[in-house]
Parts: sequence; structure tokens; C-alpha cells
Amino acid sequence: MVLLPHGKVTPAQLSQPLGSGAIVLELPGVFDDCMKVVEALADSYHVALLNSKNSWRILGQESYAFEVAQWYAWDLSGRCIFVPIGNAGNITAIMSGFLKLRRLGIIENLPRMFGVQSQHADPVYRYYSTDASVRRYTPVKVRASAAQAAMIGNPVSFPRVERLAAEYMGIGGERAFQVVQVTEQQIMDAMISANRHGHIACTQGGECFAGLLRARRLGLVDVDEHAVLDATAHSLKFAGFQDMYFNNSFPAEFSITADSCLTNTPEQLLEPGQKARLSEAEYTAVAAEAVARRLSLRKK
Repeated sequence: MVLLPHGKVTPAQLSQPLGSGAIVLELPGVFDDCMKVVEALADSYHVALLNSKNSWRILGQESYAFEVAQWYAWDLSGRCIFVPIGNAGNITAIMSGFLKLRRLGIIENLPRMFGVQSQHADPVYRYYSTDASVRRYTPVKVRASAAQAAMIGNPVSFPRVERLAAEYMGIGGERAFQVVQVTEQQIMDAMISANRHGHIACTQGGECFAGLLRARRLGLVDVDEHAVLDATAHSLKFAGFQDMYFNNSFPAEFSITADSCLTNTPEQLLEPGQKARLSEAEYTAVAAEAVARRLSLRKK
């Protein structure tokens, strides 16, 4: 069974649970509300909670840290790991994985960890942006976000974040764990920019890339450091947001305006009626000439 907030997921996201035959139930509200309901069910009924609060899922996600460490031949000096924070399962699992490798003596240095949150769902950023002596964790009311999977105002795994971040900073110092905040505009601009370079990122991946760009602008990442970014979902689940960007049709609550340098739409070269009026050979010749003219191709 999959429990979802009504109207807060894309049709492409729905295609996976529906296509697999799952019972998909919708409730009014946001992801935080659904999470509370699932927790209540797990407490009172014979069901297993499989979201990011589930410890077995966290253990499985630790493999991300193992693979990153292996990729860099177990030398993580000068590495920065950027992770979008939603329910905070990913970032806790990855920190836990690196800490385990260090305890085992497999790695000597911990990579620096950067959590990334949108202005529209940023309780973890707010917590760590205040002085340690007066920090107080407070959930936030989320606003519309293109990074829908991270649109969570009260991450269930925050207690893990706090504990692991303290251990992380106890080893690597204050710069070992940081959280940066990005705008919705920066998320979409970053996603489109990443896709233009062949990465095909989801909106959470765009949030992650926006976090790196923001950290660079703030001087938090040195020019000689190497960043590893986490895109948490298949990009096709969020292709609708790319369409809205290209058509500049985001509702006002998203605070996103398309950058004309990044938009892209199909161009119609011939009128539909020309296909019916021309013979097959004529149509091929006319269409080829239209393409060549558009691309400024030279004849052989």
C-alpha cells in the first residue's frame, strides 16, 4: 500500500505504484501528514513502515557511501558530498555509512557533507543556521516546491541527522557538516543546466546541484575540492516540471520564472497540409530542405 497526499505528486510518479498493482490511497494534506498517519498505523496495526524511518531501508542506503568510497579508491580527502534533504533518510544513511567505514579503518578521512533544502521546506537549514548555543528544532509549514520528494516540513529522521552530524563534526570539525538553502528558481535553473550537459537529473537532483552552486558562491567549497551530487529519483517522474519551465507556466506560489536561455520547445517546419498535398518524394525533398535551411547545412 502506498499512501500519498492528494494532488501533490505528478502523474509520472503515480505510474510506478499504479503500474505495479499497489493499493494507492490518497489523503488531503502534504507528505508530513501522510507520514504521521503511517506512523500511527505502524504503532497500532500489524503493518511495517517502509518509508525513510525504517532502519532496514537506512542500512540499504548506506551502500551509497560504500560505493562512493570505493570509486575514489578509499581516499575521500578533498571530497564534498551534496544530498537533498526531504525526510532526511538519504543524508543520515550516507553519513552513517562513511562513519562505519572510518571506524573499520577502511577510510582515513571523512568527506565533507552538505545537506540542501529549498526555501519552501527548510527546517534543517534553519536549525543549523543558528548559533549552536540557542538552536531549537522547529518544523515548518511547507510551500509549493518543484522538488516534491523533499517538500517535507518535519523530517522524521531529523533526530538521526542531529546525532550523526554531531559525531561527524566531532571528527572533522564544524566544516565537516553543513546545510545550505536554495530558492525554487535556483532548483529549476540547476536542473535544466544539468540536463543540458547530459545528466538527466530529477528536481531533487536540481536542488542538489543548486546547493553546490550556492556553496561555491558562499565560499564554502574550495576550488580544489571535488563534489559528488545525489539525484534521488528518475528524471521522468518530474518531467512535468521541465515542461512548465519551458512553457513558463509555473503557478505563482512556486516563484519560478523561466530563463529564456534555458528554455527549449519543438519548432514546426512545415504546415500539416503540405504533407497531404505533396507526393512522398516531394515531401521528403521539401522537408529535408527545410531542416537543412534551419540548421544552415552546406550541400556536399
